[in-house]
Amino acid sequence: MNDSGPGAMQAPPITDDTLLATEPLLALRGSQDGRTTVWHTREGWELEVGPVTADLLAAFAVPRTLATLAQGEGTDRSHLRALVTALGERGLIRRHDPDGVPTPAGRGGMFGAPVLTLAEALRGESCDVVFLGMPYDLGASHRPGSRFGPAQLRRTGGALFRYRDTVDGPSGAVDPVTGRRVLAGVRLADIGDVTTNVHRSAGPTWSVLENVVGRLSGHGRLPVILGGDHSVTLPIVRGLAEVHGDLGVLHIDAHGDYARPRHDDAELHCHHGNVMDWVVGDPRVVRLAQFGLRQLEDPPARPDDTLRRWPGRSALSTPLGEILAELPDSLPYHLTIDVDALDPSVLSATGTPLPGGFTHAELVGLLTDLCSARRIVGIDVVEFLPHEGETDGLIVADLLLRALDSAIGHREGGA
Repeated sequence: MNDSGPGAMQAPPITDDTLLATEPLLALRGSQDGRTTVWHTREGWELEVGPVTADLLAAFAVPRTLATLAQGEGTDRSHLRALVTALGERGLIRRHDPDGVPTPAGRGGMFGAPVLTLAEALRGESCDVVFLGMPYDLGASHRPGSRFGPAQLRRTGGALFRYRDTVDGPSGAVDPVTGRRVLAGVRLADIGDVTTNVHRSAGPTWSVLENVVGRLSGHGRLPVILGGDHSVTLPIVRGLAEVHGDLGVLHIDAHGDYARPRHDDAELHCHHGNVMDWVVGDPRVVRLAQFGLRQLEDPPARPDDTLRRWPGRSALSTPLGEILAELPDSLPYHLTIDVDALDPSVLSATGTPLPGGFTHAELVGLLTDLCSARRIVGIDVVEFLPHEGETDGLIVADLLLRALDSAIGHREGGA
């Protein structure tokens, strides 16, 4: 573990009037035994710090001077200055330059959510839901283009739902069909994309996604990933499993993306058509529930106790209680939505469309039922290949909005 990083303060020495701030890319996480871990969200190094250092880093989260910090009687300013100087030399505290510190891009995030750095999204109670783009389609075996999905969803989603924060908290929006507020009181944030320049399949890009998802989930955030082809679900599931252990996966798709459990090198062999081989191969995934499958395929080699399937539109005619009986309520679940679960007459903006899928209303109903009844700890939407116009983006954004609203309602209700 590297306990220092670039950006350390240099001469001249700090004075009582030097404006200082905690390095903005640092995230702090406390544990039940009182220890605090500092993580640099861009460079990846970590450091366990004691309570005095943790308190100083928290104090300088808002730019201030030593003079304003050391206002109490008997404060030893020389000792405090030495501590802060040492933290500066380790890259934890730096001089604050209001004109030189990058600022978030405002409200350009999904559904108009504020754009935060990862470190900001992990602090305190800044947000409940964090959107993250994964513009990656090197796992597509047929038609690429889903790398443009996150940007299109951000452009169109605000026409469907616009996030507004007030002094009393986020107001949500009234749904005239149900008569209830959607996402009322739910704090949203968007931390941008994992990368915009991916030249190599899987590799470091997947590792970053897995790490970020794990960090967000470990801090109690609900990560919502905008894909990207379906192979990105694997690092998402791995990141969630690192935090939650045993996990269930709710898989909405026209294709099973599964043949057998695999444990070999996913970075070399995994693509969007076989991603569930490695998902099922992870022993922490104890249930994979698939809905909407209609791709013709070879007979399965053998039954798998992990797998449950409601092919085609059969889930619509199956009593919800029977479906839920196959989904242990003790498990946390990740929801992955491949947009080709929709019938092509509803949405054709995907790489491998198939006839016989759900209507928009049918899929919204299924997502609402599932997310209202089980604890959802992660969501992704994948395989959206934008066409001209905004209609397809609105359809996909609405699926995401309804699933998210139901999942958050379950989490907050403790059901």
